[in-house]
Amino acid sequence: MSAEDIDDLKRASSQRDVLLCLIESGEPMTSQEISEKLGITVNAVNIALFQLNKKELVDRVSRGIYKYKLGPILLALLKEYFEE
Repeated sequence: MSAEDIDDLKRASSQRDVLLCLIESGEPMTSQEISEKLGITVNAVNIALFQLNKKELVDRVSRGIYKYKLGPILLALLKEYFEE
């Protein structure tokens, strides 16, 4: 996870919203549950989850069920914070 990935999250509102939804839940969620909570399509959620998984910010628990993985983003934020 790089500072560039964090900047990408600033621009990608659906990814950011999905990640925050998973964090707030504290539990693994299905694409359908996330879709209902955020009021966006399941397809949009799935695309966001795919991108977040690629960035290693969420883990796939089983088919269609994901949980957040904050380790990489915390590491990047702490590195940036301590470099300033």
